[in-house]
Amino acid sequence: MSRDPQLPITDVEADAAFAGLARFDHVVLAVSGGPDSVALMVLAAEWRERVAHSTTALAVATVDHGLRAESRREAEHVAAEAKRLGLSHSILTWDGAKPRTGLPLAAREARYRLLEDHARSFGTGHFAIVTAHHLDDQAETLAMRLARGAGIDGLSGMRSERPLHDSSPFTLVRPLLAVGKARLIATLAARGIAYTDDPSNGDQRFERARVRSLLPQLAAGGLTPEALATSARRLNDARTALVYAEDRFVASLELSFGNEVFARFDRRAFDDGPVFLRQKVISRLIGRYGGASPAPQLSEVEDLVARMQRENAATVTLGGAMISCGSRFIRVWREAGRLDHAEISLIPGEAQVWDRRFVLRVTGDWFGRAQSGAVTIKPLGEKGYAAIMSRLAPSRRPPTRAARALPSFWAGETFIAAPSLAPFALFNLPPLDPVGCELNPLAFSSTC
Repeated sequence: MSRDPQLPITDVEADAAFAGLARFDHVVLAVSGGPDSVALMVLAAEWRERVAHSTTALAVATVDHGLRAESRREAEHVAAEAKRLGLSHSILTWDGAKPRTGLPLAAREARYRLLEDHARSFGTGHFAIVTAHHLDDQAETLAMRLARGAGIDGLSGMRSERPLHDSSPFTLVRPLLAVGKARLIATLAARGIAYTDDPSNGDQRFERARVRSLLPQLAAGGLTPEALATSARRLNDARTALVYAEDRFVASLELSFGNEVFARFDRRAFDDGPVFLRQKVISRLIGRYGGASPAPQLSEVEDLVARMQRENAATVTLGGAMISCGSRFIRVWREAGRLDHAEISLIPGEAQVWDRRFVLRVTGDWFGRAQSGAVTIKPLGEKGYAAIMSRLAPSRRPPTRAARALPSFWAGETFIAAPSLAPFALFNLPPLDPVGCELNPLAFSSTC
């Protein structure tokens, strides 16, 4: 992209920026009505006409957060502009009460949730949700993360492409990350296209707005948005290389996941790895087994890995997970004490997420066997584990504390199933999933 901040984006630059969209069957453009997203919509529509990728369907969606009286009128303005460009348009409304604190984060989560639900309505295929994040946004993001003392993951900034979230089949694409905001405004000015400005963008109550107001001072000292964005891009290249190295490090650990009961890996191979990769592995395992508990701070992970280096044997808790270090193996499992209130009830055909680790479902046949009007899912706990421990093979029995944190199924006080423990059961005793529960360790889901 040209570095002249006053020039509109050229067709050649736009073609390069949007080329990656050609591999998707459906593309949903997130357009709020501001200059960035309106420019995204205009450039994408022109790109489609210019390169004639008939297999890529473009659609526009505007999320009305309902936070300002003007928001519906602005969404309707986007709808009119989309119609002029020959693009379909939908207004997605964020209904319900709005939080008094953490509003930007809540609005962001609602926006992506609504966009994902809308994308699903188009049926099957390869989907992208496209946003207008640009170079100045990238610079602001890096500055905010620097202020928090972020590590390389945070300082690598926003990626041009990533999954919308860990379990989403949709790709979030940001084709304009190399383009400054001024160039997007110049692009609209050259076409005589109007846009709206959201006054909350300058609201100093919000962190991003405060950082945005400081960037001109940083630029005067030579720390320009372009320089910050360049650092973010190069750090992202380094992050990609570290992901490659991490994959190979993990392969050396003989890591196993014990049907999601606990993770286990080789202590000696772990100790031989670079400290950064050891921190990454531990952090990811805590995230995998820590369930709904808040994630630990990077400084806490650093302290934990340093302690593991000093001590040959230790058991510690962090982020809702327990990390048990021995001379031969390190094990990680869910901390049972954090699950005292993790109890849900299910009806036939209903599915619910339990502890942000398992998706659980029951069938009508289950209710007939249970002879009860409800099935309860709760942690197996000390009492439940003691009742079924004799049904587990001693040679394969998982750590007791890990088993206590698993989801178990009950009809009143009658135990029904603990599907996670089925692979560890003795073959000559009744199974621990008598009603046909299945557990998918990759998706952390248990279905009956």
